Amino acid sequence: MPASPQFPGAIPAMRFQIPADSLQHGMYVAELDRPWLDTPFLLQGFRVDSQIELETLRRYCRYVYVDPDLSDAGLAETIRSAELSDHPFERPSAAGPSEPLRFDNVLDERSQRQERAPRPVRIRSDVKISNRTRERFRQFIKATAVASEAAATHPSRLVRAFGWVRALLGDDDASDSERASLARVRDAIRTELAPEARLRRYVDRAPIADELPRAHAAWAHALRQLRAIAACVREHRAPDLYEFGRAIDEVVDSMIDNPDALMWVARLDEDERDASAHGLKVALYLVALGRHLGLPRRELAHLAAIGMLADVGKALLPQALLEKPGMLTPAEYNVVKEHVRLGLEALRRDMRLPRPVEEGIAQHHERLDGSGYPKGLRGEEIGIHGRMAAIADSFAALVAIRAYANASAPQDALMNLYEWAGSSFEEALVEQFVQAIGLFPVGSLVELSTGEVAVVLAHNRVRRLEPRVMVLTGPDKTPAAAPFERELHAMAKDREHGHVRIVRGLADGAYGLKPAAQLAALTAA
Repeated sequence: MPASPQFPGAIPAMRFQIPADSLQHGMYVAELDRPWLDTPFLLQGFRVDSQIELETLRRYCRYVYVDPDLSDAGLAETIRSAELSDHPFERPSAAGPSEPLRFDNVLDERSQRQERAPRPVRIRSDVKISNRTRERFRQFIKATAVASEAAATHPSRLVRAFGWVRALLGDDDASDSERASLARVRDAIRTELAPEARLRRYVDRAPIADELPRAHAAWAHALRQLRAIAACVREHRAPDLYEFGRAIDEVVDSMIDNPDALMWVARLDEDERDASAHGLKVALYLVALGRHLGLPRRELAHLAAIGMLADVGKALLPQALLEKPGMLTPAEYNVVKEHVRLGLEALRRDMRLPRPVEEGIAQHHERLDGSGYPKGLRGEEIGIHGRMAAIADSFAALVAIRAYANASAPQDALMNLYEWAGSSFEEALVEQFVQAIGLFPVGSLVELSTGEVAVVLAHNRVRRLEPRVMVLTGPDKTPAAAPFERELHAMAKDREHGHVRIVRGLADGAYGLKPAAQLAALTAA
């Protein structure tokens, strides 16, 4: 048998072209009739374990290529023995596929069931993700998953300090520009630290259930203080800086002990029109990123303050302008951009801002290519706090329902950040942001390979693609009578149910679901 042209000396796997309607559970799909990046499947090559995977393949493909060696033993024999039947399979050559297989007489009637029409899911139309970005993002997520498991047993000093996935896998795979980008981020972080400060490795100190009461209290206190500061800005009054500082301390302490708890609580606040809640969510994302990077506690407090105060100047703008549906006119947009200047002027009047905090507020709308505002800064003219704040603020905006746009699924929002990496955002920081909050953030909706819809409850720090979830619906998307928890990592070893995994992330409101209600009930219990 000739060697594979892609891998000299290797023996090509024997694959059979099969109509998508003839697929069965247990078959290993090695290739599609279209690029993987044009489908919802995150990683290439998998064994079909669920009806939702069958339906998704049938929706996107006319035929697929099955590897019998990686399929279930019974099916592998069925596929091969069909060559001796009256309707032999056509075998693809090493160079490519031939005519479609006639497989209908071999598989049983289960494969002939009618495909159920999927229910619609609202998606954003104001952002686009290129095929190249989807592929790069998938490769990054795959590398991250591998690196996380390796780090559990062989953590290098660099990984303990920064968590850089490429440092763990080896810089040989990174381009010169990528290595230079990582070096710039590391250097930028070090220049912000006091000489005696050191990066540290954070570990969860408490289970999420134990941390939830303190997280609830921290969220409520911080939200009250942030609303009070907005009122003070509008009324030209001095805020209570002691209480504001105490609120920041409570947020940072809870995030240090277990960031999932506060992320969970934040999902319970569904009023996306509340600018204070938006700012507090940005603060959580920033602290999560700083914690992941190993920044000292003082720096985490600065990041929390940046997120909470970045948009305080909007308190001086007309609310109708901020909630206007459709595109702003150039004049209206110029007014909105003034919130950065107005906020800084108001804050400077009544408090002394630490330099990193002022920098982060001033630059959270600046972009690497100079397209941002208010100063149109470029590249290294933007400090590390401004670059971090830009990523967190943009992500919070993408996943929120706005007057002018639907919410993105968190997975899509992260891919959008990846799309804009290099032009708007620092690519190395975007990658670290993805690792910090997770591909499927706490509180986000996901669709499982069983067809069920679930909400993510807590991350698995080692197996990042297998979090703990609460199942909200049955496979037909009807609400479950009693939502229940699942540990996806454990399901990989469950012989009864098989390997249950996440197929895709969903936007808030998908299938009419409001996970906040279930999360609130579970919290109360």
